[in-house]
Amino acid sequence: MKKLLLALLICYGITTNAQKNNAALAIGVAAATTLTFIAANAAKKETAKTISQFRSKEFIINKIIGDAGNKEVKFETESLASDDSGGLISIAFNCDEINERGLLLAFFGENRDENGYFGNAYAFRYLPLEEAKNVLERLEKVRENNSKYLSESSNVNNVFVQHKDLKFVFYRENGNQIRVFWNGFEVIWEQVAFDRTKRRLNKWFNK
Repeated sequence: MKKLLLALLICYGITTNAQKNNAALAIGVAAATTLTFIAANAAKKETAKTISQFRSKEFIINKIIGDAGNKEVKFETESLASDDSGGLISIAFNCDEINERGLLLAFFGENRDENGYFGNAYAFRYLPLEEAKNVLERLEKVRENNSKYLSESSNVNNVFVQHKDLKFVFYRENGNQIRVFWNGFEVIWEQVAFDRTKRRLNKWFNK
């Protein structure tokens, strides 16, 4: 009887811990992919500037640095590039005090709210530096390796690759384009903005 009771208690403890861990994981994922909706009549360029220069800092201190307590935490950011529509904004980030640096991708465009209605929103996806460099290198190689195939039929031939929860579709339409899918967003990463992001990221961390 005692053995049975002990086994039941152990099973209960394991189940309870698993439920707590799953709940914590769900909360963490939700926090990392929170959408912020903006007014429908907001000007895109001004909003994109606000996202890159101000809202990115809010995300960094809340989601990357965390509680500063009584410390003074120094960190640097710099906007690297955005496309004409402001759909994908790239921001470099460095904080020596927590030994963290990388690339912040700000997605800005239409998304679905909790009621299922579409509206303009933004959200951030953070890539630590080495991961960011590897992703950018891989995307550049995909574009180079498939240049002939993509140019054979504009907006018909496509190449799909994925990095974790980020999905990329390469195609040609008035030049090379990368359509990026993440967290309900579907934005275009123009070649000029992509190349500038890759070049400036490397330059910024090698200065």
